[in-house]
Amino acid sequence: MNFEIIIAIVFVVLMGLVLFFKRKKLDVQKVIFPLVYIILYRTKVGIKLMDKIASKHRELVKLFGYISIGIGYVGIFFISYSVLALMSKLIFHPAVTEPGMMLVLPFTEIPGLGFLPFSEWIISIFVLAVVHEFAHGVVARAHNLEIKSSGFAVLGLLVPIIPAAFVEPDEKKMKKQSDIVQYSILAAGPVANILLALLILLITSLVIFPAEAYISEPVGFSFDLMNETSPAAQAGLYDGMIVDMYNDKRVNSYEEFMIDINSCVGAGDKVRFGSDNETYIITTGPHPEDETKPLIGIKNIQNKVEVKEQYKWFSPVFFKIKSLFKWLFWLNLLIGLANLLPLGIVDGGRMLQISLHSIIKDKKRANKIWGFIAVLFLVFLLFGLLATYFGNPFNLLG
Repeated sequence: MNFEIIIAIVFVVLMGLVLFFKRKKLDVQKVIFPLVYIILYRTKVGIKLMDKIASKHRELVKLFGYISIGIGYVGIFFISYSVLALMSKLIFHPAVTEPGMMLVLPFTEIPGLGFLPFSEWIISIFVLAVVHEFAHGVVARAHNLEIKSSGFAVLGLLVPIIPAAFVEPDEKKMKKQSDIVQYSILAAGPVANILLALLILLITSLVIFPAEAYISEPVGFSFDLMNETSPAAQAGLYDGMIVDMYNDKRVNSYEEFMIDINSCVGAGDKVRFGSDNETYIITTGPHPEDETKPLIGIKNIQNKVEVKEQYKWFSPVFFKIKSLFKWLFWLNLLIGLANLLPLGIVDGGRMLQISLHSIIKDKKRANKIWGFIAVLFLVFLLFGLLATYFGNPFNLLG
């Protein structure tokens, strides 16, 4: 049995046992019970550390919160625009085959990123949840707002599987704070995730990538086919193959052939890919978005490297660490941004609600507008997911 599957089974069993023995102290929030639910285990874990940091570095923590407001609103506009742009693309360019939205779940292939192992997913989710909630809590304490409890949560999808963390400020007192204080507390969580992602990217760039370049050498690039009717598929290419020749010249990376494709090749031209001493002749097709540009019909292109012989003993550990850093970066970045969506239950939605209450004095009208925006974006997200997993219905109208 696959090692990752064993880890997943052990985790679910242990989680179930912990929840069973702690059942009297749990609070179950039924979303669509028993399909979807949230289990909360309230504690005081971390509150003393939040108090210590907030009291020792109060002004610095407050400054972080205030800076987070600006970053948070930039994030709200960016992620909202991204969702609207995707909806426009799905409706007006339904021939696009690239998935726009996906659930980042273990044991799945994430386009452009690769396969997500369970162990790296669970570690990344735990780290980002702790960082997110701790940031909320320490900024709240810097403004002397009481934290009633902290603790651990589990999102259940039939079985309790997705871990989380939470801090529970006194909501009544929080609503009495000035708008800027509320903004800073709400924005601190997702911004902390984004900043952690940038820190991980910096470490990866300065340490992981140079180390990889030292112990390995490039051998070409791999890809997946867009579909079975693409020019690449018609020429006999297949998913995952490694190409090391382009037009009879050695290539170590896909960037080397992309320069020629973008500047010298047009629709209907022939190009040659080489792999394992075999040559494949591809007649490029017209690109669906610009018929003057060539379409080869490949996606998820990745440069491939091979570890030098003297370092192969170390490579499994090294590439496991590299993969973990990759998923720590992407999950912190993506979930940090997702928390800034204008949805009612996430930080971005709550920031939008406060803004609307400030702009529109009639709170009932402001709440109606807020509710409409939240529902609209929820519909967009659901449609994007359905289009990814079941196909874009607008294709039927083309």
